[in-house]
Amino acid sequence: MHYLISLLLWVMMATILDAQVPMNWGGKAGMNISQHYGTKGDEGDYKVQTGLRLGAVGGLWLDFAASEVLSLGFEALYSMKGSHQTITIDHLEMNGVMEELAKPAQMKVKYHLDYFELPVLLKLKILDTDHLGLNLVTGSAMSLKLRGHHELDGTVWFPDDEGGFEALKIWEESALRNVNMFDFSFVYGGGLRVGRLPVCLEYRFTLGWDYLRLPTYQFFDRVELRNQTWSLLLSSEF
Repeated sequence: MHYLISLLLWVMMATILDAQVPMNWGGKAGMNISQHYGTKGDEGDYKVQTGLRLGAVGGLWLDFAASEVLSLGFEALYSMKGSHQTITIDHLEMNGVMEELAKPAQMKVKYHLDYFELPVLLKLKILDTDHLGLNLVTGSAMSLKLRGHHELDGTVWFPDDEGGFEALKIWEESALRNVNMFDFSFVYGGGLRVGRLPVCLEYRFTLGWDYLRLPTYQFFDRVELRNQTWSLLLSSEF
């Protein structure tokens, strides 16, 4: 369904261009705070603590005025998303048998995903005076994966003959080539303008619709997680 919505909105843009509707355009840049959310496997096997990734976001925007208070906006952004996960493992599969570990293993995992993102937004002016402007935005976004990086750094502990534990270090990395090439999202937020300068401070929340099949450790199945991003941007009209 979301694929169809995105397609229809881009068809609307082509129709508006043909109708020569008044438009504004400019650039924007800022910061992403992102994480992954979703379900995981058997709660008895491992526990996950989700951390945030800080990244950059920026690109161009184009707005078409439908009325004095409503406009249709299109953007082309480079957006850095992902998360940092800490996984504590209580059970591990050994020789085809799932065994409880005497001392839990811990894995630190990084998922870095960079996208070419194409938001399509409806923008509603709530306030527009000489000194203050306020607008709300909502819409959807289609994202194309440009770059991925997965890194796992962990330690598994095994009992030794002296009653202690021997550490086995684990290291894995990949370019996340098998993770979804496209990601579709729901977007909402708002913008604030102070004074008559063509500069606006924007807040944006982007919630992924699609589950990404992300790798963990080689003995475990991939986890299905979604992108979730908070963005703070400074937008300027050219």
